Amino acid sequence: MDINLYSDRLKLRNLHSNDWSDFLRLHLDESINQYIRNIESESDIISKFEQRKAEWLFETGDWLSLIIERIDTNEFVGLIGFRCDDGELRRAEVGYLIAPEQQGLGFATESLRTVTDWGALQFKMHKYIGLCAKQNTASRRVLEKVGFVLEGTLRQNSCIDGIWLDDCYMGLLTAQRE
Repeated sequence: MDINLYSDRLKLRNLHSNDWSDFLRLHLDESINQYIRNIESESDIISKFEQRKAEWLFETGDWLSLIIERIDTNEFVGLIGFRCDDGELRRAEVGYLIAPEQQGLGFATESLRTVTDWGALQFKMHKYIGLCAKQNTASRRVLEKVGFVLEGTLRQNSCIDGIWLDDCYMGLLTAQRE
């Protein structure tokens, strides 16, 4: 599925082979991944990249990863996407990674609004879920700005570099969007 989505300042598009260096940079950046995952090996990141640029189908449960670019400069901003969590219930999980130099500019919020609006229309989504470490207040604010609400806390749900983290389980019902 060829995807090109636009917001006021951003373009969201499919991942291509020439996006490898940006993809790798995000996945190796400790500041970006400190609340998400342990840094993976380059071979694992290569496998993930190959899977994410392959043809995507909603029902598979694989992640759809879209490149976020600024419209004014074509500059790389980050990645955003979602995966089908439950096709019958029309529920998907969202995720995003924003390059450090692009953080704090509203791009995560704008791209999340864009991708959830598109998914709601394209796949008749009933609900989106977002997980973020309790300590990741910036990510939680992004989710809240788009209309996600805290539905619960998953205690010691993630372990990153030997440290157990609680995750906030956030939900957005598409019928109740702001």
